[in-house]
Amino acid sequence: MQSVLFVNNKNMVVQNVASVNSKFFHMALLQCSGAKISGVKISAPESSPNTDGIHIERSNGVSIADTTIAPGDDCISIGQGHDTIA
Repeated sequence: MQSVLFVNNKNMVVQNVASVNSKFFHMALLQCSGAKISGVKISAPESSPNTDGIHIERSNGVSIADTTIAPGDDCISIGQGHDTIA
């Protein structure tokens, strides 16, 4: 489960979004290309398990900049089949 899931998006822009206390991934990208993420603020208590900030899987050309990510688990997690993540 994730708070926000993007699937098969091309050249998308996500900016100036906040996510607090997600139950699992705060944001997940699946099969996306050319995604630009900036100005995002993600937070969850340090004691909360499995609350990855941004999960990226089977995506390419993903750019993450000017973000604040403080989840209970991984800030950015990368699954299988990725390419060119900056």
